[in-house]
Amino acid sequence: MHGRAADKKHFTISLMNPNIPTELFRSFIAICDRGSFTKAAHALRLTQPAISAQMKRLQKMLGGNLFIKKGQGVGPTTLGSMVESYARRVLTLNDQVIAIAGRVPKGETTYIGIQSIFVRTVLSSVVSKLPTSNVAGYRFICGNAPYLAEKLQSGFVDLVFMLAQSDSRRNLVAEWDEKLIWVRAAHLPVLSDEPIPYISREEGFIDRKVLDLFEDSNVPYRIVFSAVDLWNLAAAAEAGVGVLVTLDRVRDHMSDSLVVANEPVLPKLPGLRAGVFYKEGFDLKHHKSLVDAFVSAVRPAVASASH
Repeated sequence: MHGRAADKKHFTISLMNPNIPTELFRSFIAICDRGSFTKAAHALRLTQPAISAQMKRLQKMLGGNLFIKKGQGVGPTTLGSMVESYARRVLTLNDQVIAIAGRVPKGETTYIGIQSIFVRTVLSSVVSKLPTSNVAGYRFICGNAPYLAEKLQSGFVDLVFMLAQSDSRRNLVAEWDEKLIWVRAAHLPVLSDEPIPYISREEGFIDRKVLDLFEDSNVPYRIVFSAVDLWNLAAAAEAGVGVLVTLDRVRDHMSDSLVVANEPVLPKLPGLRAGVFYKEGFDLKHHKSLVDAFVSAVRPAVASASH
């Protein structure tokens, strides 16, 4: 009886505060994605004490620890992993509800995702080729490939141009190959010594591929500079800090002081598949003019493609 009474008491206390503020979930997911309280705080423009206080509050509400120390950062506990999947769904629904405010007064809004690395290369072309000159009917969302893939899966975006995350061709409109290249400053001495000074994106899809390539090829390397924004990385390469991997067609929008690096010590880079994907339920026939214009705007001038 005592145990039942205790359970009843605990249940009554839980009902007194049944709602979890979305800002707690947003901070929680930021930590999960970055593996660090500090990085999450920086991304959300909060202080680390504020993030820590939020997590203490969330853990108290959920009745357990959500993170454990992992290497130089943190990772979710068993409870944290369970909460993570629900938290992402809650935030996605929250964002979709908030987005309704932008749709109602002006009619339908089309949500278009463009992977960060391509934005400077294709955005002007996308805007100029859209079926209407009223860009207020569109909302553009920029982010790395995993972020956009998540938004696509949740139904938050309608069309996405990004590097493919897998071999799956589900919800694919068009695809083609993108070429990766090494670039370095023209004044940087020819690379002959190892380890290779590598300029790396933080949490980048391309860079995960490159780091795997280093490991598989047994090529020593050291990360000499890291950032999220491509143009910060390009600035590091221009300064002669090290070598950077980028897409061949993106190089045209970088400084002329960067040259293709062909040194034998650099491992051969794999090709990547890019494409335009659509969310589940998106009516391709109804939006044919939009889809065709978007594909035309983002596809490279010369590409091996299917459509």
